[in-house]
Amino acid sequence: MELWDLEGTNYLSIEPMAYQFEDVRVDPYDANWLLIDGRARCGTEEWNFLEPCLLVDEAHSLGTWLTRAAHGLIEPMELSGAGAQEPTISHVEPNLGFGLVSFAPAAVVIRAFLWLESQPPSVTSDREFFMDLTIAPGDIKHAVAAWETELAEFPARS
Repeated sequence: MELWDLEGTNYLSIEPMAYQFEDVRVDPYDANWLLIDGRARCGTEEWNFLEPCLLVDEAHSLGTWLTRAAHGLIEPMELSGAGAQEPTISHVEPNLGFGLVSFAPAAVVIRAFLWLESQPPSVTSDREFFMDLTIAPGDIKHAVAAWETELAEFPARS
């Protein structure tokens, strides 16, 4: 799934690559960790990461959340004080989070939080990097369709 800013410079791309553990005899919880290949650019910095940072159900929930954001069905996040640092949707592993900054029929502003191993190399402290991406709702829908196609290879395992 690729989320490109309308200016065409900044982006976040995430793709499920494999289950973290190929052996399905492990605990059902551990059996559903996905290894996520991420690439991003913010300003002049471009980086990538490969981390087990989403469970299968979390990955599907992210697609649903983005679809709802594209339709204006997500409450915008608090942009003052500590609220600016808290995503609307986060996951068990604190590498990725997302928040809706604003919605308009022509453009949705999504705040992508990238922490720990997912943050750019220039950021040295924990849990403080985010970037805002202004995206056309139709582009979000296309990105989610691609995400769902990619996730089809990785059904939940029990």
